[in-house]
Amino acid sequence: MKRMVLMFLIVMLILPFAVFAGGEQEEAPVVVEDTEVVTDGKYVPEKKVKLAFWHSYSGPRAVLFESLVEEFMDANPNIKIELSYGGNLYTMRDKLLTAVAGKNAPDIAEIDSYWTPIFADAGALIDMKPYIDETGYDQNDLMDASLASTQYMGKSWSIPFNLSNIVLYYNKKAFEAAGLDPEVPPATWEELAEYAEKLTIDKNGDGVTDQYGIVFPTKANYGSIWYYLAFFWQQDGQLFNEALTEGAFNTEAGVAAAEYWRDIVWKHKALNLSGGWSEFKVGNAAMELSSTSVLGNYRDVMGNANVGLAQLPMGKKKATVSGGGNLAIFKDCKDPRAAWEFLSWMSSPEVNKRWCLSTGALPTRKSVIDSPEYQDFLKTDPKGEVLLSGLEFTMIRPNIPEYGDASRIIAQAVEKAVYDNVDPAPLLDEAKVEVDKLFKD
Repeated sequence: MKRMVLMFLIVMLILPFAVFAGGEQEEAPVVVEDTEVVTDGKYVPEKKVKLAFWHSYSGPRAVLFESLVEEFMDANPNIKIELSYGGNLYTMRDKLLTAVAGKNAPDIAEIDSYWTPIFADAGALIDMKPYIDETGYDQNDLMDASLASTQYMGKSWSIPFNLSNIVLYYNKKAFEAAGLDPEVPPATWEELAEYAEKLTIDKNGDGVTDQYGIVFPTKANYGSIWYYLAFFWQQDGQLFNEALTEGAFNTEAGVAAAEYWRDIVWKHKALNLSGGWSEFKVGNAAMELSSTSVLGNYRDVMGNANVGLAQLPMGKKKATVSGGGNLAIFKDCKDPRAAWEFLSWMSSPEVNKRWCLSTGALPTRKSVIDSPEYQDFLKTDPKGEVLLSGLEFTMIRPNIPEYGDASRIIAQAVEKAVYDNVDPAPLLDEAKVEVDKLFKD
């Protein structure tokens, strides 16, 4: 979308509840003047600087995330990072857009990996290339999916922190109880539906399902589009035309993916539409589609031996979807160089290695995979090889500004088809009309 259109959408988003300050926004970022760089290349502000940092982490990952921030501040006492939870990524995007339009953005923020072009196109971010060149930050060490998510129009607008894709988790004890081999997870759509139905159980015969076969997000505001895309791309779907000027998702592939979800819910009765994020780990669902980055939590809660891990069952072909969070510096950051000092540390090989081994996230850096610690993980736990094997067929979401709003429109159409149990074809046709408007001047 052209920048003028994107900025119009931002303004329309905040009009009902925002009051704009007068005056024009300056083009240059506000930079702290009293600074110095010590001889080892480490940047140290002469005066203490406080940087507001918005993020989306909660639960066990938030504990690790916050400990990393504390560790950095201990080593860099003149840079204080003020953490603020921005909500889940669906709501945090709107919050950031509102803050940008109201000239009240944080200094730095975690952004979903597909937000880079959205905020860069709006002129809200600082190009990191000068800092990359100055400090020797090694972009060649980044995984392809991570590097691609940082780029827009030939510039580097963010750096990767967390990389993930979608995998299948399953409860091995639940498999055994249902007479299924715990070492043989479903490998196709047909097997997934068959397993899910068999694992849906009324344990006490009271007519109420106690254990559902599978759980994954089906509501747009809980990120269902990420999961839908995996099924869509497994049917050889194409979101947009080659010229990136209109939608192309209202096809046989788009309908097949949505119909499969409908069948899981209404035909096989294997997914509870009222279920929540914790259904799998508390034993109310036997399988779950989720991010690689929750593996660490499931190991801790359920026991590593009981957690099965597999690649997504395939449709016409294998496919999963890259996800994760990047780190970005916003235009009016009080000290961009101090922000870079922090963000580049958070994106360093050592920090990324610790994050991956603890959470199950995929390495953003090639050197992490080659490290002795990660190689030991691969040798001692078969789950490591499962994690890495998915990189071969991981799809990257379109790196264009229009994708963000388009993804919401598509997700809402699929959600209506599933929850209302109706034909998705006309809903996807209607969604295409709305998506095509995003590409018009």
